[in-house]
Amino acid sequence: MPSTTDLINEPAGNDGAAADAGRHRAGRPTRRRIVLVAAATVLGLAAVGGGSAAALSKTVTITVDGQERSVTTLAGSVQGALTSAGLTVGEHDVIAPAPATALSDGAQVSVQRARLVQLTLDGQERDVWTTATTVEAALTQLGQNPADLQLSADRSREIPVEGITLTAQEVHEVTLTDGAEPLRTVRATARTVADLLTDQGIVLGPEDTVTPDATTVLADGTAVDITRTQTTTRTEQVAVAQLPDQRVDDPALNRGTEQVVTPGAPGTETVTYAATVVDGVQTGEQEVGRTVDVAPTATVIHVGTRSTLEMRGSRVFFNDTEFGVNWDGLAYCESTNNPKATFYPSGYPATFGLFQFDLPTWQSVDGVGNPMDASPEEQLMRAKMLYQKRGLEPWLCGYAAASPPPA
Repeated sequence: MPSTTDLINEPAGNDGAAADAGRHRAGRPTRRRIVLVAAATVLGLAAVGGGSAAALSKTVTITVDGQERSVTTLAGSVQGALTSAGLTVGEHDVIAPAPATALSDGAQVSVQRARLVQLTLDGQERDVWTTATTVEAALTQLGQNPADLQLSADRSREIPVEGITLTAQEVHEVTLTDGAEPLRTVRATARTVADLLTDQGIVLGPEDTVTPDATTVLADGTAVDITRTQTTTRTEQVAVAQLPDQRVDDPALNRGTEQVVTPGAPGTETVTYAATVVDGVQTGEQEVGRTVDVAPTATVIHVGTRSTLEMRGSRVFFNDTEFGVNWDGLAYCESTNNPKATFYPSGYPATFGLFQFDLPTWQSVDGVGNPMDASPEEQLMRAKMLYQKRGLEPWLCGYAAASPPPA
């Protein structure tokens, strides 16, 4: 079929041409009408098509993350308008109205691009898609208060479409008391009490304690109390008393004589005391050790045991001055040195032997039987025992104990 243009551009001229044209009209009377009808139909259709296109065209406003643009499109849905505008949307983007919604002229379409936030919150990693355009808005969408967090990026920082990596740590307001130091308030991002001590540069000693336990998770208002405990020691040198005298019998010395062989001396010891100091206050002190520096010694005294007994007929001489007593002089006055002497004073008990013991007195120094039947050595021994108890008081001749015996 000839084109409309072609038909519109056909030439008109001479009679031959007119006759030829008349022949054409006489020979094929219907073709011209068909062609014209067809041409008219095409023109009609073109006119109708152009009018329909104009009628279907729509102008819509598309807003992407707050940026508006006007788009003219023949699309019948929101998705078609976005395609006409060359916009590709992701699965996490928010589109309003929905992509399948029918489109009308003057429609408003909103697109909020989703951004991937790779978030580490208090050590926990997670990927979050958000339509927020700033760090602060994104955290708010997640139910977090940005003011309570320490962030790796400023709160006002814009989040690019390609996303952002963000670290956030929750900030807690806690109280901290370290030993004798005054209580202070600390804003900390530490998760546990142990983390807080590390962040604050606090080191615990071997005896220090912290309350609550180091593994406790911090929260606002947690009270952390450190008790500083230290054990201190001190030493002190003290004197130790001299040991009691040691008396040693010495048969090489005459009975009644003594000789200091080794003089005694006091000693010294170093005493160690331990004190517990809690938060700067000493709570107690006790002895924990003692070391001998110089050991005390005793005075060693040799006591003569060699018998000096001398018999002169029936008389006995001891040559003994133990305790500073002239025992021979006392015996001479009492009995003229006669171990068998007996005296019966009027109104008094009878007395016997060298030192004139009455029986009750003899028995008071563990004597048995009659004193005059005991050996001279025993009589002297019992006399010394009595002297140690009562001095020279029992003897009327006590004055003679200071006098030398007669020749």
